[in-house]
Amino acid sequence: MNAEETITQGEYDILGTEQLQKIYGGDLGEALKYYRQAAGLTARELSRKMNITPAALSNYENNKRRPDLEFIRDVTHQLDLSIDTLLESI
Repeated sequence: MNAEETITQGEYDILGTEQLQKIYGGDLGEALKYYRQAAGLTARELSRKMNITPAALSNYENNKRRPDLEFIRDVTHQLDLSIDTLLESI
């Protein structure tokens, strides 16, 4: 991978082009909803933990808005998932 194909985000390793395509092109919303429910959290509870509005979380879960890497980092932390686990389910 070259610098154009990768991006670094905080404590996470480098995300490659394939992973970024999953975030921005796959059905991330369905995966987010599945893992939120599996964690036993309502949308309101998760949105409070993440300090975002329930409407914002709904937009992500319904694929009306694509998340940035900060959101991905935060949601995987709150749901106790790795980024790979989340992206593999897309």
